[in-house]
Amino acid sequence: MVKRLIGKLKTEYLQLIPTYTTQNAAEIVDTPRGNTSLVPNDVKEGHFAVFSVNPEEEPQRFVVELQWLTHPSFLKLLKEAEDEYGFRQEGVLEFPCRAEELEKVLATCAIAV
Repeated sequence: MVKRLIGKLKTEYLQLIPTYTTQNAAEIVDTPRGNTSLVPNDVKEGHFAVFSVNPEEEPQRFVVELQWLTHPSFLKLLKEAEDEYGFRQEGVLEFPCRAEELEKVLATCAIAV
C-alpha cells in the first residue's frame, strides 16, 4: 500500500508550499491547487507537496520529503485525509487540518530523521 501511495504521489500529487527538509528550512511558493499536470520548480526529487485545508483559514502548501511517509504522525494525517476525502481523491493531496498542526507534524518528522 505504501509503494502504491508513493507512486501516486510521484505521478499525481506533486503540488504544494513551505518546504521542510531535515535542516528545517521553509520556503513559500505560490502554486495553484487545481493543476495536477505541473510539477512546481520547488518540488525537488524525493519530495512532494501537500495542502493543509481548513475552512477557518486559507489553504497552505508544504513541500515535504518522501521519507516522512513512514513517520507515525504523518501516517495519522494521511488516514485523516483518507477518512475525509476518500482514497480516490483527485488533484493535490490535502490534509483536513490547520496549517499550524501540519507544521508541528512536519517539525516532528524532521527531528526524527
